Amino acid sequence: MHPRQERFTPKYGARHLARPETITSTRSTLMRRSRVRTLAVATVATGLLAGGITAGTTDILAGDKPADTIANAAAPKNPSEPTEGLPTVKGLQFTLGERSVKLSWKKVRGADGYVVYADYSCDNVPRSTNSYQLLKKYVGETSWTHKNIQETCVNYAVVALRDGVEGARPPVGERVVTSMVNRDHTTAARKFFTAAPASGDQVARTSVAPGQDRGIVLARAYIRNKTAFTDAIGDHRSWTPDPTASAKITIAWNTGTGQVAAYIHKSCLAGTKLPNGDTVEAGCFDALPPAFVPNASSVGDASTERRNLISVSRAGSGGLSIGFSAVNSISSTLGRIDGQLTLSPHKDTFRTTLTADKFPAWEIIRYPHLVQGAPLGEARLIGTRDQTEISDLTSGRQSTCTSKGDETREFTNPMAC
Repeated sequence: MHPRQERFTPKYGARHLARPETITSTRSTLMRRSRVRTLAVATVATGLLAGGITAGTTDILAGDKPADTIANAAAPKNPSEPTEGLPTVKGLQFTLGERSVKLSWKKVRGADGYVVYADYSCDNVPRSTNSYQLLKKYVGETSWTHKNIQETCVNYAVVALRDGVEGARPPVGERVVTSMVNRDHTTAARKFFTAAPASGDQVARTSVAPGQDRGIVLARAYIRNKTAFTDAIGDHRSWTPDPTASAKITIAWNTGTGQVAAYIHKSCLAGTKLPNGDTVEAGCFDALPPAFVPNASSVGDASTERRNLISVSRAGSGGLSIGFSAVNSISSTLGRIDGQLTLSPHKDTFRTTLTADKFPAWEIIRYPHLVQGAPLGEARLIGTRDQTEISDLTSGRQSTCTSKGDETREFTNPMAC
């Protein structure tokens, strides 16, 4: 025996030596696999050049890897395509409008559209977007306007789309407070229900049963500056939605709380408003006190009563009935402002009927408690009625006027008389 064979055999053991026929078989198998794999790659290349691999072609593939892995390896990905799902939408911004919110966001690369989800909740703990309801199924641009919103808070989530498949959704949405406290409502509440009256003015307060919060309603009679004379003795103004504007008598009603106030301004013999908005008055007399009494509208001009009388009662419809008989503090010979006004609920506001002397002018205004997209305040005119001549304070000629349409933001909304 050869010396190298003798040293080799005891060291490794005879059982570790491959039998010649086994080695031959193994080599044969490797060669066959190599030939088949070469054929498979060639077949894939041929299929790609011909426009795709057919089912019949994939049947001949053999080896360690499946056919689709080899096919995908032969077709490199477009580098412009995301390798994973679409990311979350970024840069979501909001623009408030009248009962609307415009949403805008940054474009997501690879997206062919977007879907909008919403949750109507003002909860302190944010809700998962998985519970949000579908608001808009498809948006082709990077902005969309949500209209006719009735809720105070809306939480939004915008998700990118590609081929109808949604991308990543944010865990929580972004909140928009669509309704805010109306600044004019706050101003009116302070002036008529909490603050002391201005110098020379008078105020009396009472309450009726609270109801649906439709805001604060002002019904006010004022002398409009139609002539130099009426400007001098009157309130030195025309139509205005300002809740603090001067009036001979203002009845204010907070529909939500039931608070009612009668506010009387002082009377002056002469005055005017300067270009800067300041008012100059002379010969002024402090207002006579107001008082709540039954059936104020029946007092009449013949009365010697030196008070401003008001009666208020809840109407069966949920509205308010107001009677009044107001007198200026200069002279009772000028007559009393007598009449009756009724406010009846209509949608989220009121319709009104006014039966009163044809002088002075009237405006009935509503200040909603919450408004959308109006941070500087919002006033709604239910109805206006112009004045005739001061002689009509004692003529006994009254008119009955009703609001003829929806309330408006314009300076006038003439009633039908």
